[in-house]
Amino acid sequence: MQTTLFANRAARGLIFLTAFAQTAVHFEAATPVPVSPPSIEGTYELTERVMANGTVLRSPSIVALYTLADGQFSLNLFVKNRDGTVASESTVGRYTFSADKYCEWIVYTIRNNLDKPGVTNDAPAVTDHCTPATSKDGRFSFSPPGEGVEVSFG
Repeated sequence: MQTTLFANRAARGLIFLTAFAQTAVHFEAATPVPVSPPSIEGTYELTERVMANGTVLRSPSIVALYTLADGQFSLNLFVKNRDGTVASESTVGRYTFSADKYCEWIVYTIRNNLDKPGVTNDAPAVTDHCTPATSKDGRFSFSPPGEGVEVSFG
């Protein structure tokens, strides 16, 4: 009788431990893994620009580097015009980015024959410093405020 009682208690203990272990494994597997926020930080080289008329510009007709880091950005852009002159832009500013929104504030810019003839320090006029961002297949796309172009990263 004592052997049966011991075996019975041992069996219940084994069932309890098995259930406890399965529960512990279950909870461990269900613990959410922290997800890091999306990032576009890095230095990017412009590979092509599609103009409004469908023309595709590539180097050496257009060259640009765009660096984003720690909430700050810099853009250097050079475009060879049809007449052989060069239009350019150098801009520094601040930005914020999330999976669904990009915002930027230009701190300083110099533009040469880009929006209009001559040199200007006037940034494009914007009514909203933020614009929607989309994500597809690991690429982020948005139109920087006031620029009239769409950029894609990833």
